[in-house]
Parts: sequence; structure tokens; C-alpha cells
Amino acid sequence: MKITKISIKKFRGFNDVEFELGTYLTVVSGQNGTQKTTILGMLSQPFSNTETDNPMRMEKPLCGGSFKSAFSDKFKFSEEFDKAGEHEWTLFFDDEKIPSYTVESIHRDKKIGTIRFWQKGDKSKGSGYIQLPVIYLSLKRLLPIGEDNKLRANNDFTLSVDEFEFYQKWHNKILILTRAKDKVVSSNYLSSTHKQTLGANTNHYDWRTNSAGQDNISKILLAILSFKRLKDKYKTDYKGGVLAIDEIDTTFYPGSQVKLIEALIQFAAKFDIQIIFTTHSLTLLNETSKFQDDIHRANQVKLMFLTKTDGQIDIKKNIDYEYIKNHLNRSLTGKVQTDKIDVYTEDKEGAIFVKSLLGQKTKYLNFNDITLGCGNLIQLASLKVPSFIFPNSIIFLDGDVKTERKQYNRVKRIKNILLLPTNKSPEQLISSFLDNLPDSHPLWSEIDNTFDHQFCFQDYSDEIIQKCRECAKKWFNIHIKLWGRNASKVLNYWKRENKQLVDDFNDDFVKLHKEFIKKLSI
Repeated sequence: MKITKISIKKFRGFNDVEFELGTYLTVVSGQNGTQKTTILGMLSQPFSNTETDNPMRMEKPLCGGSFKSAFSDKFKFSEEFDKAGEHEWTLFFDDEKIPSYTVESIHRDKKIGTIRFWQKGDKSKGSGYIQLPVIYLSLKRLLPIGEDNKLRANNDFTLSVDEFEFYQKWHNKILILTRAKDKVVSSNYLSSTHKQTLGANTNHYDWRTNSAGQDNISKILLAILSFKRLKDKYKTDYKGGVLAIDEIDTTFYPGSQVKLIEALIQFAAKFDIQIIFTTHSLTLLNETSKFQDDIHRANQVKLMFLTKTDGQIDIKKNIDYEYIKNHLNRSLTGKVQTDKIDVYTEDKEGAIFVKSLLGQKTKYLNFNDITLGCGNLIQLASLKVPSFIFPNSIIFLDGDVKTERKQYNRVKRIKNILLLPTNKSPEQLISSFLDNLPDSHPLWSEIDNTFDHQFCFQDYSDEIIQKCRECAKKWFNIHIKLWGRNASKVLNYWKRENKQLVDDFNDDFVKLHKEFIKKLSI
């Protein structure tokens, strides 16, 4: 069963508007304040699998929660402006048994004044929900793995061999992980009071160091596997499902966003899922518009763009990408803005060093929170993957790549790669700098009255840090919280003592940035 259209009679800023949905994907976009999440709520609200005669009523999604979407997941009601009877919308379906379904707001408790949503004209038990499984994911609100101290591996849960192979394949493919050392070899199901997700393990790191992008793709793939399980187990009773995702582009760099769109279309077709998501990403919107305009994919993909006029929301239909791009870029000043340049670094240590070296110049840059490693970044740029080539991005690599002749020769041929100063990684560079500071240097006391050379190197000596990259990262992460924003309490001193290196790096960046501006203005 698929939703074919939504018609909104009244709901906050919506008044007598409607929109057709794609059988596979429906993409909702618009400036801030155009109630995109509200649309997502209306489309996912009337579904559950909890009725007693539903054979799937005991099933739960692998990504946590239940196959039900509550409006409380998306926004809070206003006692002043959200009144019973002031909300009404209708969903239309391709199912003869339920051709349409109208929802309205009713009183939950007249004394309290709160409201709930229910089928219009029918207040009987169970009439408030259509029996169709739904999953709602809010990726922008996910607590990162590294910040969830209660997150633990749950050994009672396992994926089947087939399910793990599915997860492994699509995790690597969507994140474009091309080197064996970065590919998933095993996974742990992780759970806490905040989340349930999969942690990716490789031969070189475990789930504890997963990036936010890996966390979010795991959450999405678990949702897809949840529908796959229902389809495999309930071959007769499964009639499809709805997957709603708020701000799907969160933490994914542009190249992964393209791969994600391609994957979602395949998942929707194979597992009978109707996928609806919100986004501001121009990359995703551009790709979506291509699929929408493809005559071979008639009605499979639809793009819904929301605008606001005098407090009322209008839904734009059949619009092209250029209209969307100009509309979103005018959201702040009334003029088309020059897009920031995407930036990739090997790791967060590299990003910290770049931000410190460039200072205010970083206002031109958009740092992507994803760990790919030096070899992967060089390979992606060499293979001319669009997101990793000039003028689509700048890649900053650690200076230690200069010590690997083969890699360094490849790097010199790639226009959009800049190398950090010296032939060390940022961690090794900082370690060497601190190791050579005299005990009387003001840096020590500026960090903390008890911070000194002995404290700094009590766990890892500089000798070990220079030889062991993993040890260097552990040492860096132990101390970074003490060193201020972008390690300023250390790097400000380093920059003063290495002014020529800093100036040379900034000059190289300015020259490259001018070439970007020139190319993008053509």
C-alpha cells in the first residue's frame, strides 16, 4: 500500500494545499520555518502495527522504538495556537480497501486542553491508525556515539549472516570506502537509553571511534533491514511500509549523499518501502531532480519544495533544480550566495590544525565530519570521484605523506590537495614541539597550573608518539580538551615560532582559493 497524495485542509501555516507522492521517494525541502518536519509528521502519523488482529503487532524495528510515529517525536503543541478542530488533512492510497483516510485534531483532555489526532468521523478504538509499519528517524537529533557514555555492546542481539552482508556491503558502498583497512569486517549492536544502532569494526579500529556519518548510515540501514525482516517473515501480511527521515543529509559528505539516493531507490523498490525525507542539501536536491525528470522513472520520485508567503505555506510542484538552488541561497541576504567549498581532512586532528592555521579564512570552507584516511582521499581524487576533485572540494593531507614517495608523487599531480606544514602528522608535530619546550615556558601554566612536561608525557613519550600513529592519536585525544578551541593554547605558540611555515601555508591556500572562485564564477 502506497500513499499517492496528501491534501491539507488546515494545519498551522497550511491551508488548502496538496501534493502527490513518489512511489519510491518523496523529498521535502524549503527554507527554515516552512514546516518541513510538520509535513513529515502528517505523512507518517496515521500508521502503526499494534492492533490485536495484526500478526506483526509484536515486531520491533532494529533501530529502536516501534513501528509507529508519534507527533511528539517531531514538535511540541502550542496551548495557545494548536486547538482541537484546527487541524485536518487527508492521505490518499492506491488501495481499494482504504482509498483515503482523513485525520483531524480532537480533545485528549478538555480540562488540560491538549489535543491528539484521530480519524475524522470515527472515534472507535483502533480507528486512529492504519495498520502499516512506519519508522521515523530524526538524524539531526541523534547523540553521537562518542558522546553517549551509556552506550554498550548488546551481545544478546545479532544480525543473520545475510543481514550482516547487506549491512557490510551498503555501509562501505554509500560511504565510498575503497581501501580494505577501512571496510567493515564485523559489527556490534549498540544500545543505551538514547539510541540503538550498529557499530562498525574494521581491522584497524572498532565502533568506539566511528564517525557521525557511520553512525547515521548504520541507523538508516537498520531501518531498511527492519522492513526486510517483515517482508521475509510475513510474506502474505506484509503490504509495505513507510520510512520517514528528518534532515537525511546530516553528517554525510556530498559523494555519500549521491550514493545514498541511489541506494534508497533500490531499497524502496526491493522491500516495498515508501521513503520520505527532508533536506537542505543542494547535492541531494540536484540528484533528486534528475530522477524526478527521468521519463523511465515516472512517479517514482517526487520533489516537494515549500515556500512561505504572508505566513501561509505554499507547496511548489514540478520545479527545477535551479529554482531551488537560487531560492535556498537567497535565504539570508536576498542575493545568491557563493557556496562554501567542501573540505576533507584525514581525521579530526587534521581539521583542528587547518582551522588553527587559516583562522578567519575558514569562513569560506565547509568541513565534512568523516574519516577516510590519506590513502582513500588520494584514491578518490585520483579516480576523479566528483566530490573529491577541483573545483568541488579541497583536500588537506597531513605532512607525513611527504615521507611516502609513491603517494607524494600522486599527490603532486592533484590540483585540489594542500599539504600541512612539516613532514609530520599534527599530533606528532605538537608532541615534538611540547617535548622540546623548557619547563619555564609560559605555555605550561597557561594550560593549567599543574600541567607540565611530566604530566603531558606520562602515558606516551614523544619517542613513542613519533613511531606509533595510533599512540599519537590516543595521546592527542587525552589532552585536546585541555588545549582550548582548536588546540589554541598550544598551536598559538607553535605558530609564533614557525611564522614562515604558517605564512607559506596561508599563501598556498589563498592562491588555490582564488582559482576556485575564478572557476566557479565562469
